Amino acid sequence: MDSSSSTLAADGSLGKVITTRQFVLMALSSSIGAGVLLATYPSLAVGGPGSLLISFLVLGFAVWITMCALGELSVAFPVNGSFYEYSVHFISPAWGFAMGWNYVINFLFIIVFELVVMLLCVRYWDKATPAYCFLLPFIGGLILVNAFGAKWYAEAENVFAVCKMVVLSAFIIVAILIVSKNIPADTRPAEDLGFNLWKHNAFKNGTSGFLYVFMAAGMAYGGTEMLGITAAECERPKKVMRLACKIVPLRIVWLYLLPIFMLGLVLEVPLNGHTQSGGISPFVAAVDQARLPILAGVLNGIIIVAVFSMANASVFASSRALQAISARGMGPSIFAKIKWGHPIWALVLALFISFLSLVKLARNGDKVFDWLLALAAGSNYFTWISICVCHIRLRLAIRRRGLQEDDILRWKSPPGIIGSAVAILIFIFGLAAQIVAAARSPLPKPPHILASILGIIVVFVFWAGYMAVKRSVLLIPLDQIDLSAKAGDSVSNLNVHHGDTGNGDVESGAESVGAGSSEMLNTHG
Repeated sequence: MDSSSSTLAADGSLGKVITTRQFVLMALSSSIGAGVLLATYPSLAVGGPGSLLISFLVLGFAVWITMCALGELSVAFPVNGSFYEYSVHFISPAWGFAMGWNYVINFLFIIVFELVVMLLCVRYWDKATPAYCFLLPFIGGLILVNAFGAKWYAEAENVFAVCKMVVLSAFIIVAILIVSKNIPADTRPAEDLGFNLWKHNAFKNGTSGFLYVFMAAGMAYGGTEMLGITAAECERPKKVMRLACKIVPLRIVWLYLLPIFMLGLVLEVPLNGHTQSGGISPFVAAVDQARLPILAGVLNGIIIVAVFSMANASVFASSRALQAISARGMGPSIFAKIKWGHPIWALVLALFISFLSLVKLARNGDKVFDWLLALAAGSNYFTWISICVCHIRLRLAIRRRGLQEDDILRWKSPPGIIGSAVAILIFIFGLAAQIVAAARSPLPKPPHILASILGIIVVFVFWAGYMAVKRSVLLIPLDQIDLSAKAGDSVSNLNVHHGDTGNGDVESGAESVGAGSSEMLNTHG
């Protein structure tokens, strides 16, 4: 790679400015936000510590498999837009269109969600100051961090990553001290702590409780795949994606499973308490129960920084994904424009959407907010399923052509296509759990059943609409998948083509995908 690749691109492409060190720290904790730091409270209340730990363990395993699949794809075919481009290339243009917009919408509303959660964290100290006095500075912070491009975004995320690792590591240590009765201020008897909390409440509400927790765990792991988007602006994208596949298991154990396991040993929540996603952080509550108010306040402050980090990462992910789909002709052309090395108008839209957090101030704002969030409910599962399907179809396409995998793939996913198939089954179970959990919810005020499937409806509408308008094929035949971008080559862009593919029915609207037609991917040395 030449030296110019590490500076802001002057040719209208995204700049290669994120270093390996920055990427590694982001791989450890960049997408950890309210899902694990706050939403685990209602999950613990509804499902119990056993359900919480098992659901995070199972989904964590599937997410690791997915990252391995994404690593294999991105090393062989590095592209802007990450998994979305792979959905177009290996599944169908219609499905890629639906996945691209599904991803953009999901992360646009996650920005709003994280901002409101930050407000609720502030309410731990101040319940009287008007909400806009906090929300507007938070939004201003997002604008400031993202105004200077990917390099400064990466530096900010590195600081935030350290904060997240500190707060979760500190909680693990404090929880060990609590369980071992080494906190003098905590006068609770030993029988009210540790595995005694598991004896009667490990699996609250049976199957319905477990399904609710499984659904929440899917939201908590959301965003791990955004490393594939971040890699497009790294100095060495192939190297960092290989590293990410090795780092993610450490991240899952250290920053998800261990804190959640310890949380179940020191905190018990009644079913009728703190069952809403915006309540106090369970980690803060656990320290509060141990009568360590100063430490609880410090943890709450760091958690606000961590949640801001997720909002910041969501701005980055949504703007880059929007630029990628618009550059392909599947979105407004204005959002495809890149200036000063970053997608300026896509970034403006993402930051503008952040002002929707002020809906919290309106009458019935909570209801409007909940329905907006429902759009993103199933997005993570669809994203992960698509990545795994793309991985399977890549391997099958290589076999169909009679080629050697080593000629195409420089790095292979350790779990292989069997692992991807297992992950798909887990994610389908997660989608089903989302619907069943709403229909048989143990909550006093269960979510509307339509809200639980709204994200699924949106994906179907985008997919079916594209199929109807563009008359796209349902699935690209394996022997027509372009494998010309061999491992070791750098994919500079996805071309826009028009024309017949040989069978007249494989059309993307912005391009034609065909084995014998013009190349879908340009490669250069």
